[in-house]
Amino acid sequence: MGTLVPGRSRGPQQKDYDDLCSLPDLNEKTLLENLRNRFKQEKIYTYVGSILIVINPFKFLPIYNPKYVKMYDNHQLGKLEPHIYAVADVAYHAMLQRRKNQCIVISGESGSGKTQSTNFLIHHLTALSQKGFASGVEQIILGAGPVLEVR
Repeated sequence: MGTLVPGRSRGPQQKDYDDLCSLPDLNEKTLLENLRNRFKQEKIYTYVGSILIVINPFKFLPIYNPKYVKMYDNHQLGKLEPHIYAVADVAYHAMLQRRKNQCIVISGESGSGKTQSTNFLIHHLTALSQKGFASGVEQIILGAGPVLEVR
């Protein structure tokens, strides 16, 4: 049973869904409420099936370090909290297992964080491919990022 808050309708405490496909009542209102609730908890990543929605926090969050690289290494999508590393990991391991090229599309409005998301994704891919060995490969790929951007 939810608590009564002045100016708000009575209802149960909002549950946090890390995959919008799991919402019991999927509509625009519940979708936006869920995203807002997660964002307030600094959970900027949310799945819609195998699609990852990212809300730019406009600040650095401590979720991009070797601990997270290792945590998301070789895990099935949806088993852990949504993260860009999970998407990169699935593509990387699919490429190795199927021996076929993989594609990740990053789309959004100007200022939405596409470049930063691309950098995090490339960082994870290079970490997976090198398994911790330092190399200049990551910097070369990151430097190519602006060339790859479509305007």
